[in-house]
Amino acid sequence: MILNQQEAENINSNAIVSMATQARNKTWDAVHEIKNRIRPGMTELEAIKIANRYFADCGVRRFWHQTHIRFGESTILSFNDTYRENIILKENDIFYIDVGPVWDGIEGDCGNTFVMGEGSKFLQIKNDIKVLFDDVHQYWLKTQATGQKLCEYSRQQVEKMGYLLLPEYVKGHRLSEFSHSKYTNAGLFDLDFCPSAERWILELQICHPSMKFGAFYEDLLL
Repeated sequence: MILNQQEAENINSNAIVSMATQARNKTWDAVHEIKNRIRPGMTELEAIKIANRYFADCGVRRFWHQTHIRFGESTILSFNDTYRENIILKENDIFYIDVGPVWDGIEGDCGNTFVMGEGSKFLQIKNDIKVLFDDVHQYWLKTQATGQKLCEYSRQQVEKMGYLLLPEYVKGHRLSEFSHSKYTNAGLFDLDFCPSAERWILELQICHPSMKFGAFYEDLLL
């Protein structure tokens, strides 16, 4: 994708520090608070209500994207997929949380995968998604790769790990003061330039080759 990097990465100067520190830290705190409130027997929609209630209690009145929580077999799905009412979290299960609150006009966006139960068969993929994220992050830091090269590298590493990089539309994105769409709606993996720090979300979702479960992780490139 051919973009003007300066235009695509424009940002209100006052938003930079807030986005990289306060908004990001608050969003990670929220992910962990929400995780602690999720229990076996809940449906995905019930968990989402709990998450949104937490944000309301924190004073959040706006989201740049709706709250996403996926359980079990639905962890291969993402933000474009319809929720089903009969998906219930089991005693030994996997789930991910993806939230996009706006804190005092600054967008936050973080996501992570968690497991229920000790000795769970899901622990490997839960750990591997963070290993993958850290690997791609370090590749960006060391090579100044374009977004397109980051996509290519991610696919190579995922294949080596024995997973699938899915869905196709999970590509990462801009983050800024609300709303980043005034600058660009381009995906990180579509960029023909090296994404700058404190501007872009690296977003990765992998699926087990059985296609019965997956894992998700995202964070701001710093």
